[in-house]
Amino acid sequence: MGRFIGARAATRCSCHMLPPSANGFTMQPQQGGKMVNRAWSPFSLVEKCQVKTLQHSAYWAVFKLTVFRAGGHDLCLYFACTGGNAYKERDRWVEKIGTLVSQVTVSLFPVSDIQVQPLPGNEATRTRILAGFLLHGSAMDTCQLVYAELHAYSAGESKLTLYRDAWCDRELSTIGLSESTTVSTRSGVYCNVFGIDHHRFCARNGDEKDLWLRAVSNVKVKLMFEAPDPTIEDETTRSERERG
Repeated sequence: MGRFIGARAATRCSCHMLPPSANGFTMQPQQGGKMVNRAWSPFSLVEKCQVKTLQHSAYWAVFKLTVFRAGGHDLCLYFACTGGNAYKERDRWVEKIGTLVSQVTVSLFPVSDIQVQPLPGNEATRTRILAGFLLHGSAMDTCQLVYAELHAYSAGESKLTLYRDAWCDRELSTIGLSESTTVSTRSGVYCNVFGIDHHRFCARNGDEKDLWLRAVSNVKVKLMFEAPDPTIEDETTRSERERG
């Protein structure tokens, strides 16, 4: 059982984290009060933390669970395992939580492969570099499954188009990409989340997240250095390279 020592930067409380389940976890306050239940979010980062200020820090092993939210109001939960086996216990918790969040994330995706070739007869997909399903973060800890399509740059700009499904016949929105676009991610024991400006996305797994990051970053670099528009041969070669 882990001991919970903080929920937000301005809030401190003390409670126990009950053994996690496939759907989420429960925190039980030490001083009484209602138990808090939280479902696992695909938009999560699990990471180990270093404790340097505590006198007996050798007996404290801390980890952090961050839930990324649309608008930047992220939720940060800090947990600490105590005792002589604190670090081993912490590692066990981190691995378990990472596995459970990963399982929830995969369950939200349909069976589908990343695509690099345009759809026959669909002119809108002609400049496709990379396409596949992503989770798009929304308000109130919700998300939407979208089919995302990254397009080749042209005339100093590019775009990421979000569709309802892989048929790409119903566009939901378009995110413009330019030389000033911010591409971000976080590293931890578990994190499939990446950002494009204020948009938060979650990939099916770490490999697909890296693929999307590499493709978007490559487009941004081309825009930054004002590379000439790609030819059809360039687009075909690049798509095959991105797919690996």
